[in-house]
Amino acid sequence: MRIVQVTPFFDPHAGGVESHVRTLARAFAREGHEVTVVTSRYERSLPAEERSGDFRIVRAKTLGVAFKTPVDYGTGRSVREVPADVVHLHYPPPLTSYFATRALQSGGVPVCLTYHCDLYLEGMGQILTGIYQRTFLPPTLRSVRRVIVHTRSYGVTSAGLRGLPLEIIPSVVDLDWFRPGIRADDLRAQLRLDGRRVLVFTGRLVPHKGVDVILEALRQLPPDVVLVVIGAGPRLPHLIAEARRQGVSDRVRFCPNVSDDDLPRYLSLGLAFVFPSQNRLEGFGLAAVEAMAMGVPVVVADVPGVREVIDDGREGLLVEPLIASDLADKLRTVLDDPELARRMGAAARRRAEERYGLATVTGQLLRLYERLRAAG
Repeated sequence: MRIVQVTPFFDPHAGGVESHVRTLARAFAREGHEVTVVTSRYERSLPAEERSGDFRIVRAKTLGVAFKTPVDYGTGRSVREVPADVVHLHYPPPLTSYFATRALQSGGVPVCLTYHCDLYLEGMGQILTGIYQRTFLPPTLRSVRRVIVHTRSYGVTSAGLRGLPLEIIPSVVDLDWFRPGIRADDLRAQLRLDGRRVLVFTGRLVPHKGVDVILEALRQLPPDVVLVVIGAGPRLPHLIAEARRQGVSDRVRFCPNVSDDDLPRYLSLGLAFVFPSQNRLEGFGLAAVEAMAMGVPVVVADVPGVREVIDDGREGLLVEPLIASDLADKLRTVLDDPELARRMGAAARRRAEERYGLATVTGQLLRLYERLRAAG
């Protein structure tokens, strides 16, 4: 099958959507499908076209990036020129899907769209978000055959999706890459973690990820508990200063330059993974699922989408968003009971295998693609 994945950002840009699309593209290509990723050329230094392993990357003409959104007006032409049996759009940021659906609406190729999360911009961005959701989002959603969401709880609570039939297909994790038992003794020594109980967070350092709340919770935990923060982003200088203000700077290891190849080793350091995202920009929590695949218990925010990744008390614990004292209490529950942590870690791996593995998720998507093709 000729599968085209359309995503606003892609490598080298890092994020959950990009990771999701990259994993799918590799998996589909390994199964013998012809895969093309169409994305924005958000930096002019990036090549217009290249190959990444077994799949092709096509970068559309882009004016620039405004309000974290690539203005990739060339997406329509690029996606129209790529032979396809099915086109799979990924939203948001918003304009990429809009340009693609405008170009494809009379072509006869079946189109589906994964709605990863709602739009959320601060300041003047709220006005633009409102305009977009009233003007551009409805025709975009009407132009696709099927809307996919990663969890039912997120889909049914999204104002943008109200009343639409939804396909529930989770995000995906490579269970061979993220697996229990990975050793990282040299990394533990390098980060001065010997004799410490380690919490791990990974993600882009942006406000909605809630790292400020982790730092406040860390202050309430015993002094042998250390936090490893994996990721980069505009919030990094603020978080370094906040750790100092909270008096925990000696108990935080900021690791902004961790490669995809090294990520499993860093995750293996954790006795628990913490993920207290605060708003609807987090529609699933792929980083938490990657930790679960490593056999690490997770403490995640009790918000739509993210809460559905686990059963509270089995693979990890749910925590009230924004409440540092509750986060500290939940982390203490896991850290102070090694047997509980072991059981939760084992259950987390089982859940990842049952629901989020490559074969499971790609199988669901391929069956959807075939149904869309058969419907004509």
